[in-house]
This record gives sequence, C-alpha cells and structure tokens, in this order.
Amino acid sequence: MKKILTTIFAVSILGSGISQAVSDRNTIPVAVNLNRVLRMSVNTGGNIEFTFNTIAQYKNGISGDLATSGSAGTAAANPMYITSFTIAASTKWRLDYGAEDATFIGVDNPANTAFTLDNVGFSLGETGAHAFGTELASIPTNAGAEVAALQAYPVVLLTDGGNAAANAGDATDNAFTMTWRCGTAEGTGLTTPMNQVKLIEQGITPDRFVTNVLFNLIAL
Repeated sequence: MKKILTTIFAVSILGSGISQAVSDRNTIPVAVNLNRVLRMSVNTGGNIEFTFNTIAQYKNGISGDLATSGSAGTAAANPMYITSFTIAASTKWRLDYGAEDATFIGVDNPANTAFTLDNVGFSLGETGAHAFGTELASIPTNAGAEVAALQAYPVVLLTDGGNAAANAGDATDNAFTMTWRCGTAEGTGLTTPMNQVKLIEQGITPDRFVTNVLFNLIAL
C-alpha cells in the first residue's frame, strides 16, 4: 500500500509542471543619431576680378548684368562676374559675409587704400525652391530686390525667413546667385547703396586693389 501511494504522488507533481505557462524576454536597443549637416558649395564665380581698360568702363562701371542706375548709365553684362552657390543644411541657418578688410588694398602700394568697398556691389537672387518672403530673408538686398554695396565682415547676408517654413533643405532648395558689379554707382535711396561717385570722378591712383570676401555658414 505504501508503494502505491508514493507512485501516485509522483505522477501528480509531474502533471502539475506541464500545465504551467512558459515565457521568455529579450531587449533590442534602438538609437537614432541626428548629425547636423551644414555645407556651403561655391559652384561658379569663386574668383572675381574687374579690369578697367576704357573710359566707358570708368564712366559706366562693369557688371555681371545690365546696371540700371541713371548715374551709372548702362554697364555691359558679363557672366564672368556671377557667383553661384548652394547651401545644404539639416537645420535653420544664417549666412554671414563681408570683406576681411575695411577697404580694398593696393598690391603695388599697400598704403593705397583709396578704393573703398562700396565701389563694388552685387545683386542676390534665389534659384532654388526656397524663396525670399517665406523661407528666406536678406536685409542688405531687401529680400533680393535691391543692389547692395560690399561691406566689411561680418554682415548677415541670408537668414531664415522667420515663419513656419524653415530654410533647412538641400542644394535644390537653397541655391543662389550673386551678380557682382564695380563702379556702377547703383543704389540711390536703397538699403545698402553703392558709392554714388563714378570711378572716373574719384581720381584713384591706378593699382590692383584686392580683398577677400568671407562667408560663414552658421546653424540657428
């Protein structure tokens, strides 16, 4: 009798173990790395040089497009004075620019600093999907509507438009052209006017005048 009871008890424990639920648990870590992308690419017009050889150029100036100032007359258009660039950014951004010197400096005579920065100017146009008034703003050019004189660094050239449509995007969104001019005396009454005195009237001692125009792309 004792042997029979023992056998029954053992079978009862085994049956109870089979009826219990079985589970297992694992963990898969998931991480997301958002690396900031901020890049400016100058595609054309990375070196601008104006050469004055004629009286007409001294009187009218030289421009990448047709100057419209009444005081400047009509300057001859030339695509070699056009800089095209793009910006790729994963966040809102600002582009500062400006000459690294307070004035142009003579190469033959570094003391010759009579050629002021505002003898050079530019117009700014957007050629990508982003536009002034929505994603973009430019105070010196009044949102691309005006010719602006070259200024000393730093000046905010381009920035976010300040609305829900941020200026973050790729090169197809943020594409621009700067059309340079020199001696055209454009900008009367504008935000950042060029020198209104024609080069032929300034009496500047001939030299090769140089400066570097700096650009600094900053995340906002």
